[in-house]
Amino acid sequence: MDNLKELELKFKNIHLLNREDRIELTRKLELMRPDFLKPYYPKWWWWKRCDVRVLIVTDGSLNFGTGAGGLSEFLTIFNQLQATTWNNYQITLGHRSNSVLSTNSLVVSQINNFNFQTSVTLNNFDQVWLFGINTGSGLSATELPIMENYMNGGGGVFATGDHGFLGSALCGNIPRVKDMRFWSDLPSDVTNSSAAMSGSFRNDTNRPSSGSTSMYFDNQSDSIPQVIAPRIFSGGLPHPLLSISTSIRPSGIIDVMPDHPHEGECKPERTFTVNGVSVPSQNIATSYVLSGSTTNNGNVGKTPTTAHSFPSIGVWDGRLANVGRIVVDSTWHHFVNINLNGEGSQGSVFSNNDLAGRQTGLNANDYTAIKQYFMNIATWMTRRKPYFCWRRFIWIELLRNSQLIEASLNNPTEKIEKIKLADLASIGSLADEILSSKYSPAFSREFMLDCLENQNQEFSSMLNNWNPKSENEDKSDSYYEPWINFDLMLYTSIGAGFIALRDDKNISSDRISEKDLDRISDVFAKGMTYGLDKSVQNFSLNLKGLSKSANFKL
Repeated sequence: MDNLKELELKFKNIHLLNREDRIELTRKLELMRPDFLKPYYPKWWWWKRCDVRVLIVTDGSLNFGTGAGGLSEFLTIFNQLQATTWNNYQITLGHRSNSVLSTNSLVVSQINNFNFQTSVTLNNFDQVWLFGINTGSGLSATELPIMENYMNGGGGVFATGDHGFLGSALCGNIPRVKDMRFWSDLPSDVTNSSAAMSGSFRNDTNRPSSGSTSMYFDNQSDSIPQVIAPRIFSGGLPHPLLSISTSIRPSGIIDVMPDHPHEGECKPERTFTVNGVSVPSQNIATSYVLSGSTTNNGNVGKTPTTAHSFPSIGVWDGRLANVGRIVVDSTWHHFVNINLNGEGSQGSVFSNNDLAGRQTGLNANDYTAIKQYFMNIATWMTRRKPYFCWRRFIWIELLRNSQLIEASLNNPTEKIEKIKLADLASIGSLADEILSSKYSPAFSREFMLDCLENQNQEFSSMLNNWNPKSENEDKSDSYYEPWINFDLMLYTSIGAGFIALRDDKNISSDRISEKDLDRISDVFAKGMTYGLDKSVQNFSLNLKGLSKSANFKL
């Protein structure tokens, strides 16, 4: 690893580096923030980051090492998140027996013989990831209430297993999680069901290698992923879990996953009532099984498949009921090394070794998209507290670094009362464009709706593209698109929020303090309230004009 003197020399000669090396150096410096950078960065760059505490638990032959069943590749997404956000990730790893240890620099604790009751204080964590392979009746009677208390206190949970009963020992009885994915309550005829390992209705998502029509077990480790069908919501957006920067994938949609000869399956959607609020679950991706797939031309006992589809990613937005969010996935083969980089495909417990040599793993473009899916889970399901902390830095970065206001106004110092609503909307629209490119279109949308929520929760809920409650309402007499584009009100409110930040002398000053940073939410909210009120007033005038001119009764 470069020492500080070497890094400083590279920084001074950054103009001599090629583009890839400049990007790598910049990310490394942003993560380390060495003292020699202080003269080049604003004071606020050095403030304390937002702590995000992550617990990842697994069992059986899964582990955190670099082998076939290891999660070392998956763990690197937290390093990438820390380098590209204002979050400081602290990872605790737990294995229900004994595990291969991780060398990831963000890991602060590794616990063997992990127990949710005695090994940690679960409520100290912001998100919990569960990767289960062992079969059983679920968490013990002493551990289960602790997990439920954590979830009901706002903590996020990700849970996955594999085909059949795999994963039931860790995840099979957790509230809501047990009803969002098949764990142990499988159809009685397991051999011929989608949960089977070898039957014709198994969830075999493997795809043959490029230029080949033969199917092998180890196609799961080659460069050809499965293509999934993300669910598209209003506005043409996928769920935030499957959204990606348009600068990476022009569609803004993640439509690939690692493939595998026998995946698990999400259950049909259902509604959970918590704290008196009923919130439906949502299946946000569908995977497809080709007709006639075998492995090694059928020589390993796998019946040719019958073509079918199955839900492979499910979510539950617990925030609507003031509890934690949940994500379930059809298989941990979407996350382990053998499916990502091909490690172990030359022969392991997870490989039949029916293709010669180690396979290549995913190509760079697909791997980037799939890692973004991992990062989206980490962002979406975490507690609100670290998200709200990070949100302040997003506001200030937009205000300082994007020329957001100067690009939208002829007079950047104009008083807010003199600024046209169209110009305020232009600022909000540009903020959406910048966030869509840097993060993703769905992240930008959810970010703006979260900003609006404190000012008008009902309006924010109405504009929520992914609101499962509004999806289930009777729309038999509804037009297929909204008659009025209320996004203009949202953009105007966001634009007014940035003008309020601009007009606060301390926040807009280079001498902004951390105390001022704590005021940003209140100042932004005040500006948003002004923008929303002015938008509603103008809308009401236009509506009255429409009623009068067209002789409509409203």
